[in-house]
Amino acid sequence: MPKINQLFTTRHKSIWLSILAIFCTLYLNAQTINGKVINSNNEALIGAYVTVPSVKGAGAITDENGEFKLKVPNLPASLKISYLGYADLEIMATSSDKMIKATMLEANENVLTGATVRASRVSEKQKEQPLTVESMGLKAIQDAPAASFYESLGNMKGVDVTAASLGFRVVNTRGFNSTSPVRSLQLIDGVDNQSPGLNFSLGNFLGASDLDLKRVNVIAGASSAFYGPNAFNGVIAMETKDAYDFPGLTTELKIGERNLMQFAARYAGFTTNDKGQKKFGYKVNAFYMQANDWEAENYNPTQDSEHGPVNPGGYDAVNRYGDEVLANGNDDFDEAARIYDKGAGLGTFYRTGYNEKDLVDYGT
Repeated sequence: MPKINQLFTTRHKSIWLSILAIFCTLYLNAQTINGKVINSNNEALIGAYVTVPSVKGAGAITDENGEFKLKVPNLPASLKISYLGYADLEIMATSSDKMIKATMLEANENVLTGATVRASRVSEKQKEQPLTVESMGLKAIQDAPAASFYESLGNMKGVDVTAASLGFRVVNTRGFNSTSPVRSLQLIDGVDNQSPGLNFSLGNFLGASDLDLKRVNVIAGASSAFYGPNAFNGVIAMETKDAYDFPGLTTELKIGERNLMQFAARYAGFTTNDKGQKKFGYKVNAFYMQANDWEAENYNPTQDSEHGPVNPGGYDAVNRYGDEVLANGNDDFDEAARIYDKGAGLGTFYRTGYNEKDLVDYGT
């Protein structure tokens, strides 16, 4: 019986020689390409990426001298060189004996350059605008610590919100704390939403619901040059949600003091064609609010009212109506005031009048 090492030597000698010859052939066929990447000023480009598109996984990166070494199965081979800020370069390597010198040109306007990421509450576009813009995004609107986002506008810089009633807020900017809502222009998706009969916006009564609002931009100060004469004290620009980007059903319920109950619902969707492309978008908003508003019970005399022990004929109260001695400059009332004022000890007298709570329904 032959020995094992003798059997291995005699029977497998030819096989091992064949395998060794194959590896030697592959090694000899592989070609090494040497090259250097420079720019138009003959400066070495460090970190340039050199690849062979026809060979998967074949690539190299230039060193501190801009040089690289790359093995390819055979020649000629097409090389692709990429570097940030420069246009991609494709060259053909035909020989491994000579060093390839690749000159890259600076990128044109169509090639992307480096991007700078900054953390800021104000976008770069807003900083470039010649106006003072304060914004509330989607997250800020949802987290507003108030009954509605409209009340939270007062937290912005240079914005004051005056409460005319429980559901009626008046926005003023730059210190003009007026109860008249005619000072600011209010837009919803670029459309003026003022009431035609009143010629001003009723706060957010006719505005957008919190559920349908995407962004609110408040431009403080005069903006007539950009938005027309109605924007002499600022602009409130609201942007609503797109039905394509925000589909589905959303509901909201808020409960608070003064029997406040506020309910809102939004439903949005869209249809598609045979190719699955968005064709028609739609949305429906519903809003309901009820509350008992604050009662006006200020019965102190007005500034121009005669009052006190020297005038026992009463006085004109702040929240009592019909007790005035003057009625829009009526001469009869003026004459009556002068006549009674000459009476002994009577002074100027005022009618009984009606309290506001007897005339107004505070249920909203």
